[in-house]
Amino acid sequence: MKAWRVTSWRTKLALWITGVLAALLLALLVGGWAMLRLLRPVDGEWAQTLHIGPWQRAISMPAVIRLATHPVMLRVLEGRTVRTPFGRVAIAPDGPDAWRATCAPCALRGIGLPGDAVRLTRLVVTLARDADMNLQGDFALGEPAHAVRGRWRAVLTPQRLELNVQGDVTPIADAFALFASTIPELPHAQVDGLMRFDLRLRLPERTLEFRPRLDGFRVAGLGTEALLNAAPNCNTDGAVPAGGFGTWLPRAVIAAEDQRFHEHTGYDLDEIGHALSFEPQRGASTLSQQLARLVYTGGARGHARKLRELLYAVELDRTLGKARVMHLYLSLVPWGQGRCGAHAAAAQLLHKRVDKLTPAEAAWLASLLHNPDLELARFDARGEVNAARVRWVLSQMRPVPRTPKPPARGGNATRAVPEDATAAPPAPIQQALALALAR
Repeated sequence: MKAWRVTSWRTKLALWITGVLAALLLALLVGGWAMLRLLRPVDGEWAQTLHIGPWQRAISMPAVIRLATHPVMLRVLEGRTVRTPFGRVAIAPDGPDAWRATCAPCALRGIGLPGDAVRLTRLVVTLARDADMNLQGDFALGEPAHAVRGRWRAVLTPQRLELNVQGDVTPIADAFALFASTIPELPHAQVDGLMRFDLRLRLPERTLEFRPRLDGFRVAGLGTEALLNAAPNCNTDGAVPAGGFGTWLPRAVIAAEDQRFHEHTGYDLDEIGHALSFEPQRGASTLSQQLARLVYTGGARGHARKLRELLYAVELDRTLGKARVMHLYLSLVPWGQGRCGAHAAAAQLLHKRVDKLTPAEAAWLASLLHNPDLELARFDARGEVNAARVRWVLSQMRPVPRTPKPPARGGNATRAVPEDATAAPPAPIQQALALALAR
């Protein structure tokens, strides 16, 4: 009888536990079904596909954002630390109906250079809803004593999210201090000036507009004055001719690489704004920044290198001046397949002195600089130059070169006499260039 009672008690306990588990499972299923119903997008609404193993379903992103930022959800998360793609985020109250999220350390990915995470020691964002149920708050990047601060506002519609960010006026030195661990020059660099910025992000279009404003940006202490009298160390097959780099090549390089070379002070804010996007279509490096890369920073990808380049470029432009920056750049820049400097490129590719180049030849050489190895490999494979890019460079050169007239037809045409009767026949590249531009 006693054994029967023990067995009966165990059976009842097992049934009770089974019932509780079944009820919990049913509650989870019902809750999940209700959540999916709540997150189901309507026609025309911004949606993303949620993948869970082989199962997938479209969900409404505006509904997800409203749910994640709802006061009830934030109350549930209050005092907790949430693991996110950026790092661990701690949620805490910040006054009535407002919350503060702290990410320390924090890694921001996907802007500017692909795969390059911008690592911050600390990121603090406050969040509140306004009368129209839009989101707004403040932010602080870095340690409190020297943080970069500002305000943000997000407008959510069924079709998109538009985020507007405004940075407060901040010493430029404080902005660079955010990345002190990755900029070895910063301890002895003297950085002056003020900055602020505006940023606009639209999702799901993934369009990013970044408009920085700098005032009085000046850098000293990096020692770039040493380049004033330094001899470029480049393996060329001869010295730069007495005529320098001629008339056309410097103009073509400016047209191809840095059209505001004579206007900026080492950096181009418009190009920086274009480059800081999810999918940058072009670089933002001025000739001064490219020279800094050749001499000081090397070619490693990442935001740290770009910031170091910026520091050096601002000082280079001030200490050397435009003419010396151009001279050093043309003396050192790689021109593909191991060639270093403009003299080697002109001599080996076109069999000419660099100061004797025609406008078309100079434009072709300048058109290679964005990726010289690739362009020359294409020429070797196809026997054709990139005519569209050469024409574009020619059209951007100032003053615009005159297009040479074709030789007159008929028996009375005067044959042009070459400058040097003993000169070698045109190189294959010159023949392909003449053919491409004649079309």
